[in-house]
Amino acid sequence: MKKILYTLLCLAGLVCTSCEDWFNVTSDSEIREDDHYSSVTGFQQSLIGCYIAMTDDALYGTNLSWFATEIIAHQFRLIETGLPVYFQNHLYAHSRVVPSIEGCWNKGYNVIANANEALKNIDNATLDEINYHIIKGELLALRAWMHFDLLRLYGYGNWANRTAELNGKLTIPYVTTLTKEMTPQSTGAEVIQLILKDLTEASVLLKDYDPITGLHDASFYETCNEEGFFNDRTLRMNYYAVRALQARVYLWQGGSENLEKALEAAEEVIAAVGNGLRQDEMYTYCYFLTPESLNAARTSMSVENVFGLNVSDMASRIVDYIKPSYHETESQVFYLDPDDALALYENAATDIRLTTGMMLNTGTTNQGYVPLKVWQGSLGTGYKDCVSMIRLPELYYIAAECYALKSSPNLALALQRLNTVREKRGLYTALTGLDATQILTEIKKEYGKEFLSEGVMFYYYKRTGATAIPRLTEPMSDAQYVWPYPAFELQSGRIQ
Repeated sequence: MKKILYTLLCLAGLVCTSCEDWFNVTSDSEIREDDHYSSVTGFQQSLIGCYIAMTDDALYGTNLSWFATEIIAHQFRLIETGLPVYFQNHLYAHSRVVPSIEGCWNKGYNVIANANEALKNIDNATLDEINYHIIKGELLALRAWMHFDLLRLYGYGNWANRTAELNGKLTIPYVTTLTKEMTPQSTGAEVIQLILKDLTEASVLLKDYDPITGLHDASFYETCNEEGFFNDRTLRMNYYAVRALQARVYLWQGGSENLEKALEAAEEVIAAVGNGLRQDEMYTYCYFLTPESLNAARTSMSVENVFGLNVSDMASRIVDYIKPSYHETESQVFYLDPDDALALYENAATDIRLTTGMMLNTGTTNQGYVPLKVWQGSLGTGYKDCVSMIRLPELYYIAAECYALKSSPNLALALQRLNTVREKRGLYTALTGLDATQILTEIKKEYGKEFLSEGVMFYYYKRTGATAIPRLTEPMSDAQYVWPYPAFELQSGRIQ
């Protein structure tokens, strides 16, 4: 069914591409815009167009998943040639890097503009209640998602320890309308407030209508789901993905009140999905992989996605970088040196993230463990071309961190959440008797083990204000963590 939906996404992408003028703010485009949004099909195409735009190489097809953010965080061995060199040395002003930095900004705001154009029209359209609630909810959630990642990239980190500074500091513009005029920059507090406002509205819209919640059976959607538009909900910003993103945002802010809100959101997802979600009629599944169920066909781990994207032709994107049987002369390949891999995965004999999720190349003098999440070679049907945006383990880590840090800590529950993931990964000796500081150390280790090739670790380091990261001798600071605004934005008066 995922392949059927993928075909629908590609067809919608062709429609959106051929109608680029819909997104120009001109009198002619207004006529085409009215025609485009005269039926539910136009809104569906625009929504799918947003997801397709997010799979661009400048965004989650490459840079914000397995490539740029991974290199910046020094997730793999040091590379000595090609574009990765400039990223791993944080040379953001280099001519090889600037197109990626500026492309991310431009493509991110393009996704936002497309979402805004559909949102501008949706309240005046004649839509059935299912399409209205789900499409509008997803559009608002995507707008929030994209702004949050732009904030995490081009804004400053360690928010919990810099609250007064960052709340009042001008940061990215939060764009909610289509206009030829530049949207003024907002302060950090304003951007966070607007992200959470969009997410709150999205959650209200989706909660009673999203198939993933199971409130209604499949027959409720039959009349408007003939083409399977509402199937495969983990490929979309579903209700639980919205709650997961809220948990991320609140954790990014930090502070006792926000930790409680992050915990509430994370626990709602855990309660609903943690024991497995299976909706055969709607082709929606989300459950933990275990030593018994993880195999070479499933190393993308996409079945654990609370939200993921289907990226066309992933094999061609990774061909120079993710190669389990690389040759000694292939100098740009991502891998962990054996000593680093064994140090990271402390129980190398049983941790499936190493034993199954990585492959040791012994056929070359420069041996190394290659990550298999985005390598397409052995993946089975339904597991290829997948990029994880939020996976289930992250919600357990967020909950564990909140239990450890909140004003009235619950260390037992923190350890329970942490041990649940560890057991799923083949680590059967439970962590016990740890204090809050020790639990946070274990959470950091788990992030490092769990999220190779997903772009998550960069944000973890930045959020926690880490000054030391693996395989880097210089201390990390704002200079390394903050991507520079595009030159055009600075020339137009933006302040970073």
